Amino acid sequence: MRSAFAFLFAVLFPAAASAQTSFPMVTYTSPIAVQRGTTSEVTVTCQTSSLAGAYKVLFDSVGVTAAPVPAKELPKVDPKLPAPNVASVKLTVIVAADARLGVHEFRIATAHGISSLGQIVVVDLPVVQELPGINVPEKAQPVAVPSVVCGRIEIAENVDYYKFSAKAGQILTFEVFCARLQDKIHDLQKHADPLIAVYDTAGKELAAADDGYFADPVLTFTVPADGEYRVAVRDAKYDGDPRWAYALTITDKPYAAHVFPMGVNVGQTVKAFPIGSAAKLGNDWKLAAAAVPGVTTISLRANALETNTAPIVVTELPLFEEKEPNDTPKQATRIVLPCGVNGRIGVKRDLDHFVFTATKGKAIRLEVFARRFGTVLRSQLDSQLDVMAPDGKVVASNDDLNGKDAGLVFTPAADGEYIVRIRDLNNKGGDGFVYFLECDFARPDFTIKCDPSKAMIGAGTKTAWYAQVTRTNGFTGPVKVEVRDLPAGVTVNPLTIPANMTQGLLVVSAAEDAKVDATVVKVIGSAETPDAAGKPVQLVHEAIAVEEIYMPGGGRGRFDAGMQAVSVTTPSDIAHVKVSKNRIVLKPGEEVKIDVEVLRGPGYDKAVTLDVPLRHLGSVFGNPLPPGVTMVEGKSKTLLGTGSVGHIVLKADATAAECTDVPICVQSFVAINFVVKIGYASEVIWVTVKK
Repeated sequence: MRSAFAFLFAVLFPAAASAQTSFPMVTYTSPIAVQRGTTSEVTVTCQTSSLAGAYKVLFDSVGVTAAPVPAKELPKVDPKLPAPNVASVKLTVIVAADARLGVHEFRIATAHGISSLGQIVVVDLPVVQELPGINVPEKAQPVAVPSVVCGRIEIAENVDYYKFSAKAGQILTFEVFCARLQDKIHDLQKHADPLIAVYDTAGKELAAADDGYFADPVLTFTVPADGEYRVAVRDAKYDGDPRWAYALTITDKPYAAHVFPMGVNVGQTVKAFPIGSAAKLGNDWKLAAAAVPGVTTISLRANALETNTAPIVVTELPLFEEKEPNDTPKQATRIVLPCGVNGRIGVKRDLDHFVFTATKGKAIRLEVFARRFGTVLRSQLDSQLDVMAPDGKVVASNDDLNGKDAGLVFTPAADGEYIVRIRDLNNKGGDGFVYFLECDFARPDFTIKCDPSKAMIGAGTKTAWYAQVTRTNGFTGPVKVEVRDLPAGVTVNPLTIPANMTQGLLVVSAAEDAKVDATVVKVIGSAETPDAAGKPVQLVHEAIAVEEIYMPGGGRGRFDAGMQAVSVTTPSDIAHVKVSKNRIVLKPGEEVKIDVEVLRGPGYDKAVTLDVPLRHLGSVFGNPLPPGVTMVEGKSKTLLGTGSVGHIVLKADATAAECTDVPICVQSFVAINFVVKIGYASEVIWVTVKK
């Protein structure tokens, strides 16, 4: 039985009775920042589809909660028409006093679907919202120091001016959150490139910054004299868009853009050296590392002072620190593997060398953590990594393994000493060119992703996720995949990705009596591999969610995200995808035909297509078929139009490997626009290939 809310929504806002039901596509939040320890109201705006009936907000971590502000009265609508286009919704956001500072992901659940990712910034300063008419210096909006100002670069040639008072010698830091908040927006084809500049009252430019945190500027400014100043925010190309929301931090508090050392042992408190205005306040700064390894952000503390959060790497490896001079192989700093190394390319054309002893045939993995787009790592270093044999010959080299971070695996050809050299690719250097170099033996492992990052299914409906595994360092085993924290009434099929496959299918199914709800879920991959002594080692990793991004020209882009979610909705456009077989046994060279019938939801009469792989414009993004098994395009009927019956023909080629019960499904796709389509899955079809 459905909840009273779901019944009321179904009466007043019937699910797109004559058109495709899209998920809400969040494009910006205003204000984009909220202060921790407070309750505030923000407005979330949607590009297409509707936020009508929003009832729940999901966040990527604890400490931040939100709820839609109830409307004063329900709008009167014709029940024969689709749900009204509600383009925005107000949220009451509650931020705990100890909430993690920085960017948080969220999704808004409505009864007809769950939104694409939205983002909001948690700050520790008072938040001020941009006032209208501040686009000329004479009408600059007065703001306090410190504070965070939230606005939008709304139109071309838009410049927002803010004025503040400061004293001679005061060190101010300006930081903009804008471009980094746009990479995960589903439908934003052009992105902002913000620029900030500080002026005196006569209009003379005193300082400016363009790129700091990738495209977002960071500026440290020493006030020359007591008085009033203005700071301007604009796009570097004088472009604009109503969806380009920003948060400008103006602070006289100690600021750390980077920290040295960058790598810290688990649970340890160490002396730290900030790069930024905090460096001018002495050398008594300390940071306390978390108890869990990984990349994170943390504030530095010195007596009663506290900085903003800066990125670090928490590690269990023994640590070394570079010792200058180490600009030549003969001056190389000696390290012992496995270990982590803290270093800095301190000046232009600086070279850092490290020497270690290696064993023939024992593979070694080297990876730099410094600057990675889409993460908190924001060092200025664009690293180049080289490994040299004792004779000076370069035996391995890499520039970009992960974003701007270099990394490689090499196997020593002989026992002896080897040298690893790190430098900036463009021979730049400076205080902000810090890095952490992980030096370890290449142990078998894997990573896992899940595409797409959300599911929205009506009761009795199914959809498909594609788990994608990348095996590294000689790991060749199967990977078991499970989904945790599903809503009540939602299940997924068992899945183990065989050793000879890199992808597997999860069919997310809502029971006939499942109630409208939404949860954040975790997709977990687990495996077992022997260590050097032959003892089993457990490998467990949470999957990275793959957020779909609308690309210019109609492409399907993808961006790594932190939140996987499932939403049970009111009736879907497709109620059921019926298949004639749920088990198939193929011999090499054999074909099989699967008849498919599509049952539409209430009032939906638009075109549908069928497919087994997840693909768009000729590119395959997910394929659960076993090796050697393909879908025969010329014999399959997949373009159904407004019809309901089609079929899929599968064939095992002559060299198809044997397999048992590999899960696949047939998806019926509903096109929302030229790029976006929503898939509804059949029950699992278990495929076996047997010679």
